[in-house]
Amino acid sequence: MSKTIKVKDLPAPINAAKADWLAGTTWIGFTPKTDSQKTRNKCSKTIQRQTDGGYIIEYIVETPEKPNHGFETDPDYLAERQAHKEQAGRFIAVHKLRYSSRSLGTILGSTEYQRMQDMWAQGASRWRWSVAFPIVETYRIIGQPKAKDVLGVEGYRRLFAHSSATLRPLNHAERSSLSDLQIEPMVAANVWIAIEDESKNADAYPLTPQGVRDMRRDLPDGALEGMSDERKAKVRKRATWLADRFVILRSKAGILRCDDCKFDPFTVFPAGGIKPRSLLDVHHKCPIEEGVRYTTVDDFALLCPTCHRIEHARMKLAALDKK
Repeated sequence: MSKTIKVKDLPAPINAAKADWLAGTTWIGFTPKTDSQKTRNKCSKTIQRQTDGGYIIEYIVETPEKPNHGFETDPDYLAERQAHKEQAGRFIAVHKLRYSSRSLGTILGSTEYQRMQDMWAQGASRWRWSVAFPIVETYRIIGQPKAKDVLGVEGYRRLFAHSSATLRPLNHAERSSLSDLQIEPMVAANVWIAIEDESKNADAYPLTPQGVRDMRRDLPDGALEGMSDERKAKVRKRATWLADRFVILRSKAGILRCDDCKFDPFTVFPAGGIKPRSLLDVHHKCPIEEGVRYTTVDDFALLCPTCHRIEHARMKLAALDKK
């Protein structure tokens, strides 16, 4: 995962910024006003509205936080202080977040969660960062530039001169300032959370027989190497569910033709009688990344059977070249 791109090459915009003293690695947390379910739900909905299907950019504040008494010399804290010293005032990463009904305690494990509360919770308010959004796609910002240099003084002050318990929505000028930042994709360790959550959606969805056939072809056991049989079944089912959603979107847009050769079934059967979908296959463009990366409908293509076979031949040759 070493391909360097620019922010403007991402499939969706950066809609908000997250300011914190320490970099998020597998999740981004938010602290609601109380520990009630109602307040947590309100906080979660606010974050979902602010991200609006796009990305967030992560900024490290200038001043580090101090832990609760007794943790000042904790080795983990001292390492975090050193990391902060190197990143303070800088943009460090771009993330895609995804809502999960899982609590932070479930994501981290009860022991680590309790230790975190011991270190950072204020008094009896032991729900620090309890609204957690797993990071399912992440990019390192090359050079980790100073936020003031990227945004200018005015833009920097507008976004970061005040505290915020949630995200900081960006305006058009700020998004434009970020567009040429170079970023490098990194492994998102918590992508499995999104896959597991969406496999439940797939379980409740009536998958089409053709979609199942397409995914069995595109995701053979070799493409899912190292997974248990149960995991393979879940990954294939989720991929089929995504592929069916992809076809629905293409149907609504009126674009049921081959993405490579542009074959359009309507040119052969203009009077109908044959479903265009029956003459086209859904192709998974990144099968070896399925179950490891957070794949979406953008990872599929619509191909005629001939182009689909050609594409698989190309992928086979590419795999042999790598070996």
